[in-house]
Amino acid sequence: MMRKPKPKALAVTAANFLAVSEAAWAKALIMDRWGYADISHAVGISVEQATRIVRGWIKEGAVDQLQDGQTGAGRSLWRCKADFVRVEPQRLRTPEENMWTSMRKLGSFMPTDLAAHSTTETVQVDAKAAADYCRALLDTGYLTVTRRAAPAMQREAIYRLVDVTGPQAPVVRRVRAVIDPNTNATRLIGGAA
Repeated sequence: MMRKPKPKALAVTAANFLAVSEAAWAKALIMDRWGYADISHAVGISVEQATRIVRGWIKEGAVDQLQDGQTGAGRSLWRCKADFVRVEPQRLRTPEENMWTSMRKLGSFMPTDLAAHSTTETVQVDAKAAADYCRALLDTGYLTVTRRAAPAMQREAIYRLVDVTGPQAPVVRRVRAVIDPNTNATRLIGGAA
């Protein structure tokens, strides 16, 4: 009898860690008791990745240990605390999301203003990144210049948002285009086809 090949474990990356952790938590909630291997199997991740996720839950105080594998009792087993409410971790925002939100609120702004209003505890936006984003949105028609820059006087341009397409930030891609998730429109920077 031929055995089915074992499915390859899902790679947990920084980009998908939150989603995988939440999927693992949902599986743990419906199991009476579980160990690292049970979480690994339920979500399709490696035992090492499941161990890292479960250790995070232990630090949160979200689980009760039922059996300690290091005391010779077999494997470690846990149960989710019945009264524990996990706080939904916030998805980290991108610099573009913060800048777009700031642009929509400010009306007119210089890149340094935009950087200051877009920097948070979790997202750092410097003046160069803000200036680059402004140039990309200017080139694609989202912004207009209300005061030209005067480099000799070390004076920045003042921009105004003129094309507010929705709450989602247009994203600059390597193809030198701006993609607007609100309208699914792609605008090439510089107008090249």
